Amino acid sequence: MSREIISLKLSGAKRMQSAVAKKALPAVLRATMRPLWASKIPVPTMRSLTEGLLRYGLIPRAAKISSTRLAGRDCELITPAAGASEQVLFFVHGGGYVACSPRTHRPLTSRLCLALKATTYVPTYRLAPEAPYPGGLDDVHQSYLALLKKGVSPEHISLMGDSAGGGMALALALRLRDRGEPLPARMALISPWVDLTLQGESLQSKNDLDPMLSQAWIYAKTPLYLGKTAADDPGVSPLFADLAGLPKTLVQVGTNEILLSDSERLKVRADACGWALQLTVWDGMWHDFQMLADMLPEANAAIEAIAEFVESTK
Repeated sequence: MSREIISLKLSGAKRMQSAVAKKALPAVLRATMRPLWASKIPVPTMRSLTEGLLRYGLIPRAAKISSTRLAGRDCELITPAAGASEQVLFFVHGGGYVACSPRTHRPLTSRLCLALKATTYVPTYRLAPEAPYPGGLDDVHQSYLALLKKGVSPEHISLMGDSAGGGMALALALRLRDRGEPLPARMALISPWVDLTLQGESLQSKNDLDPMLSQAWIYAKTPLYLGKTAADDPGVSPLFADLAGLPKTLVQVGTNEILLSDSERLKVRADACGWALQLTVWDGMWHDFQMLADMLPEANAAIEAIAEFVESTK
């Protein structure tokens, strides 16, 4: 398996900022998100607390946030205040299929929007346990098709997602391919969760290193999304799908994250079938570290790398 290890060579103030952030931010996550998501409180309460913790993230003023509708569902629309290019970003937010929303992910989606100069759509989708698979996937599928009906050319679309949203974005691409519907031009997946059979070795070996996600969270929430679906069904675990014929894809993951094995095994499967997938592993980083841009230099660099990937695949 070929993969690229990213270790930034920083100097001066950026080096100091990185050192402080890599100590302070994991400590904050360990004191807030990790115990909240691993707790046994009811899912609605967990959702509300998660929204409360994440809704005040740093949002660049250069990103204009509004709302629209796609296929009858609410969808967040983000555009660069200075004007957008012809590029369009369709982003599927994460949250273990049970939590989060377009609003919680604004610190990430707004910066991707600006880096790509892209009109950015972040659809809402039904969450588990109220709507187990395929409810959420049906929603993002219909939203994507509605975007095409608006006249957006697939060659201008980048499909992206983080964590569970990364898994759902990949599942969406597989559904589009299998149904003969237009695929996006490229994909970028951030810490994608692609194996709900939970066979990844890093679920154990990285459990104490990852300040964001815990094994307890994943084990508890997986059945809520599965419902009556087998865990190795490619719709929920795209790692086990036929992966041929998909767009060029960038996957970013951290060395210290619990889902590292999902990305590593996805790369092996991609290489075996000829899918052009580039895997970059960021040294010392944790799950979804890109959400912490402007506080963590590595997060800014990762977002810039995504923009460079999109530019290189136009």
